[in-house]
Amino acid sequence: MKYLKVFDYQTLNNLQLTTKMVEKLNQIYELKGKTAHVSLKSKDIMDKLLAVAKIESTDSSNRIEGIATSDARLKKLMSQKTTPENRSEEEISGYRDVLATIHENYEYIKITPNNILALHKQLFDFTESTWGGEFKNIDNSIVTTFADGHKETRFTPPPAYITPELIQNLCDAYNNAIEDNSFPPLILAAAFMLDFVSIHPFRDGNGRMSRLLMLLELHQLGFEVGKYISLERLIEKTKAQYYRTLLESSGTAWSDNKNDYGPYVDYFLSIVLQAYRELNSRIDFTNDTERSPEVLVLSKLNNSLKPLSRRELMDLIPQYGESTIKHALAVLRRQGKIKLLGKGRASRYVVND
Repeated sequence: MKYLKVFDYQTLNNLQLTTKMVEKLNQIYELKGKTAHVSLKSKDIMDKLLAVAKIESTDSSNRIEGIATSDARLKKLMSQKTTPENRSEEEISGYRDVLATIHENYEYIKITPNNILALHKQLFDFTESTWGGEFKNIDNSIVTTFADGHKETRFTPPPAYITPELIQNLCDAYNNAIEDNSFPPLILAAAFMLDFVSIHPFRDGNGRMSRLLMLLELHQLGFEVGKYISLERLIEKTKAQYYRTLLESSGTAWSDNKNDYGPYVDYFLSIVLQAYRELNSRIDFTNDTERSPEVLVLSKLNNSLKPLSRRELMDLIPQYGESTIKHALAVLRRQGKIKLLGKGRASRYVVND
């Protein structure tokens, strides 16, 4: 029997925008407006934020799927100063390249099945997989593995034979809805991400592809916050909520066209809003270039509710490089103004009472 899933992007199954959703949308547009005309003198800071976001996005999106390498190896892979040594590093390198393709060419990459396949092929270019750039040819399922080792099927996607038609229909529904302005574009981008993951069109890489397509759509819609603040990092930090809302918005009703997009849409808006808040907090300090790195480090530590690592301080003070922040921390420790907690990767800094 033919699979009956229909993508109604004119009503999104009669989705009603809640007060919370509307408030989040309004805040996003307000913060987006503040970042629309960043002065040219902030270019160096934005370039540093971009470089950090690329690393964080590649790292977090892969770690959500259990794919990881060491921090040192990650930096070398991102700067292309080494070649992959194992399957995880091959997949990380592929994500790096797709991310760069999207950042540099998003205006020309329409949301079509062929382009989705091309991006998926690039994602697996470093691996020996023969199915990169090909829709699944076997049925699959979305399985959760629990701490005790037992597994449960969270969702059963559509069968393989209908996947190409579903992806075509999804792309058509999304593109037509964007043109018709049937919903605010961020709502439509969230719906697309949910439906793409629910189709689960590939044998592997579905989650990563959904997040890459999320960035592509946001860039095309004028929401470029994902270039400078890693949305994937924010999703990884809220991974339990991410998976829960995906399930709540798909569930058994998805194939019957009765699913509620609301839970995932609300979560998605929270992620975008958090990213814009973070970006604005970084840009707010672009006028601090006259202040010394020691003053800025002390200010960040004073205003933080928790101890901060050197990496976190670097992210909060993008106008200065790693060596400068490292030197400032050493100066402040000698002066007795801050102290170090922990060792190695666990080390954090706090103000010395």
